Amino acid sequence: MTARRRALAILTGLVVLVAGWASFVAVWSGPAGAGPEGRGAGVAGARAAKLDAFRNELLVWAPGGFSEGEVGRVRDSTRVAAISAVRTGLLAAASGRRSYQVVPVETMAVDTNAYTSATGRPGRKLATLLPKGAVLSRTGAKLRKVKSGGRLRLAGHRSVAVSGVVDDTLLGGYEVALESTLARSYGIRRAAYLLVRPRGPADGLRNELRRLLKGRKLRFVTPGDRPFVRGGDSVLPLAQVKARFGEFALPGLHRGRPDPAWTKANLVTRNVPLLGRVTCHRLVVGHLAKAMAELRRQHLGGLVDVDGFHRRGGCWSPRLVRDPRGGKLSRHAWGIAVTLEATGDERLIQIMARNGFIWGGSFAHPDSTHFEWVGVGA
Repeated sequence: MTARRRALAILTGLVVLVAGWASFVAVWSGPAGAGPEGRGAGVAGARAAKLDAFRNELLVWAPGGFSEGEVGRVRDSTRVAAISAVRTGLLAAASGRRSYQVVPVETMAVDTNAYTSATGRPGRKLATLLPKGAVLSRTGAKLRKVKSGGRLRLAGHRSVAVSGVVDDTLLGGYEVALESTLARSYGIRRAAYLLVRPRGPADGLRNELRRLLKGRKLRFVTPGDRPFVRGGDSVLPLAQVKARFGEFALPGLHRGRPDPAWTKANLVTRNVPLLGRVTCHRLVVGHLAKAMAELRRQHLGGLVDVDGFHRRGGCWSPRLVRDPRGGKLSRHAWGIAVTLEATGDERLIQIMARNGFIWGGSFAHPDSTHFEWVGVGA
């Protein structure tokens, strides 16, 4: 595949991704049970741009996050007017079950003053809430079935007071926000991304950061580019995955398989064109089947290595991706991602996008075999 064709494929994927994200958020916004088929909690909240949050902020992230030294170099730059380092990780919420005791909860940790300055007027309420305990997003509160004034129960007979519930966009799609000092006691320490307010032109700041963090693969995001102002590749935040596809418990935060009750209720095995028997989430297998059927109709089945698909794990896999800096759950654990040992042909990428799958070749660490469901029209 030539460099020009690869660039065209990535650009096409990014364009349709924005449209798909907008469609997904529009369909799934609102109260629990209001989405298609009346199943699961909805995606609460609107775009950050609509709330007028994070105005004039530039989000900076890189795979693996930033060390304290790197954060310090950015903070000391004369081109930086203000900075908030956002640390992320997983909290082990208590499930109340004996064998599957833990529910992973995607959590952010921030300095109250710096972060509320970045959110602007819509986030002023956070300044009074964060010092008092955990702040939950609306989707996170629905998932945990807890309200402001309650307690977030954690594994190991621990708990933290819930000081408030806010719009999802104010927390970048994370389920829980903690003040940095409290989060350190739960092992959430490494900065995942930076919210930076430029002093002067944004292009000048970008060039300065590339110089200061030479060798790092930096990505820059401005409010409005995505539904949620957060670091990472353009995939669904964990809260939205849970809201759409269900939440499962694990024996431990970074070990074990999803609980059997969840797998029984959500996973199905179907015959899929080209691929044969595939185990996938019941809400995604139809989209995968449509994509494969379209490939077959267009006589493009040769773009997919069927043997490689099954050899690499197919769609659903109980494996969890472990990250010592905070943890990450593989979307294969939900059965909403597929591994296709394909050619990276833009025709395949576009067909998969039309059926809701974003291509991993556009990720910061490109993975040309990875396709992940983010919403129809992705």
